[in-house]
Amino acid sequence: MTGESSGNRNSYDKNYFPQQADVLNIVLDHITQGMIVVGPDYRTLAFNQHFEEMFQLPPGTVEVGADFRDILRTWAEVTGQDQQMLDYAIYQLDEPATFEFEFPQLINGEPRWCLLTHNPLPKKGFVRTFTDITKRKALEATLMKLSREDPLTGLHNRRTILELLDEEIQRGQRYQHPVSLLMMDIDHFKKINDQWGHPTGDEVLKSFAAECRSVMRENDRMGRFGGEEFVMLLPETSKIDAVLVAERIRKITTEMAVKSKSGSAQIHVTVSIGVATTTEDDDAESVIARADEAMYEAKDAGRNRVVCT
Repeated sequence: MTGESSGNRNSYDKNYFPQQADVLNIVLDHITQGMIVVGPDYRTLAFNQHFEEMFQLPPGTVEVGADFRDILRTWAEVTGQDQQMLDYAIYQLDEPATFEFEFPQLINGEPRWCLLTHNPLPKKGFVRTFTDITKRKALEATLMKLSREDPLTGLHNRRTILELLDEEIQRGQRYQHPVSLLMMDIDHFKKINDQWGHPTGDEVLKSFAAECRSVMRENDRMGRFGGEEFVMLLPETSKIDAVLVAERIRKITTEMAVKSKSGSAQIHVTVSIGVATTTEDDDAESVIARADEAMYEAKDAGRNRVVCT
């Protein structure tokens, strides 16, 4: 039985190879990823339809026998890659180990993300698969934004603004630049919620955040610390300049009018602001504590004012 089986197999093999090539082409074109096989001399041995569709390269670019380095040069030109990216892509061709790499590209002017998986062949050369991960990257960006952003105002949330404050303090101490912090609390906010309802209160918070954005510089950062309390981070800002910013915010807040959700009434608010500027020994906790203390001094002194420590 063993001999008979072996004979049948050998007989079958004579007619199998052309069929095998056809089957391989069918399999390649039914794989949902782009795939290309490249030999040890960088010559393209095989590729599938999805590879051509994914990169939308000019006709004639991807062909069996084409130098894959030339394909990469064309890819870089039509997908918006710079010379550094092209050099890195060519350098990776000789990587002897399996690796994955994510990269952005422009396909017909549309931003897309791709995941490359590189699998080296035993005698040099490689097989590469390419997966479109644009949807995944968009979801990751959305989740990252949600994890760092206050959903009501679009400002940084408490955790994020604390991280940024810590980074700026360390940078300021390294380069001997002052960092200032504004702690801001909308006056009598509970009364607004009680009298006009929480939807109107939410509009007040959003309007206040928008007004504050209008006075911020490019490197300034602002976060909602909780409830009606906000923090503005002012890198490379002295105490005098920080007070000027705080007074400007206080003034535009008094000029702000928010329409009630339950009628045509205009809601006017004020804000109390505490200002603190870093010293050599400060950390985030100590600066926040001083700014918070100054803010409560402003409230105790009658609200709608700026107090600096």
